[in-house]
Amino acid sequence: MSDNNFLKFSTVYRIFIFFLFILLLEGIYYFYYYLISQKLEFLNYRDQSGYNNFVWSENGLVETLQVIFLIAAQTFLIMFVKRNFLNLDKNLRIFMILYLIGIFYYLFEEVSWGQHIFGWQTPEIISNINNQNETNIHNISSLFNELPRNLLLIWCGLSFYIVKFWQKKYFNFSRIIYPSKNLKFVSILIIFFFIPNLLVDKFNLAPGHPAENSTDILLNIFFEIITFNFVRLSELQELLFNLYLVSHAYYLFMNFKK
Repeated sequence: MSDNNFLKFSTVYRIFIFFLFILLLEGIYYFYYYLISQKLEFLNYRDQSGYNNFVWSENGLVETLQVIFLIAAQTFLIMFVKRNFLNLDKNLRIFMILYLIGIFYYLFEEVSWGQHIFGWQTPEIISNINNQNETNIHNISSLFNELPRNLLLIWCGLSFYIVKFWQKKYFNFSRIIYPSKNLKFVSILIIFFFIPNLLVDKFNLAPGHPAENSTDILLNIFFEIITFNFVRLSELQELLFNLYLVSHAYYLFMNFKK
């Protein structure tokens, strides 16, 4: 996705922003349909709220895109390692092996190690401890879910900042971590969709459900909108994480010289 490569970053980025904008508009329309249909007479009223399953549910549009991004990221990383592995020093080789294993693990957790594709029954030993009755690890406990998620947030959201302190001393390592300045724009997008929800949750600003009066309802809607909780925010954040991963892998393959 570099201006010097076969994909122009500015074009791809604008297309993704437009797609994101459509997702958010659809999310508002679906989540608040019960209110919108009250105000617009040409719409049939339905007591409809929540998320559109076609977009946000398991194996929905967003999760499918996540998997596609991860497969592409894995492909670019494998091509990079195949071309450059012998030219890397020992520490960078170890790092790249761990990175590949991490992407592999993340990809297979996303598809519940094939269960979402082949539809097998969750083994009883896993079903008894898995919160969503799926064949995966991250739904077994908050530790297995939140720790990898926070590591992804640091990697995808803050690498452009962290690498400033390493660039002179660990030049080659910095080039592996941050192979293109264009990654910064994806990181900013991740931070934009992360910070509002963090602040509202941290300071307990939203009144929560059920709201007791009309003022609380309007306030709740306000906080839902500014924190993007009218969509499945965790899935949206994962989509952005995966966009970063595929962009990083692409730039690593295209731009890194031995």
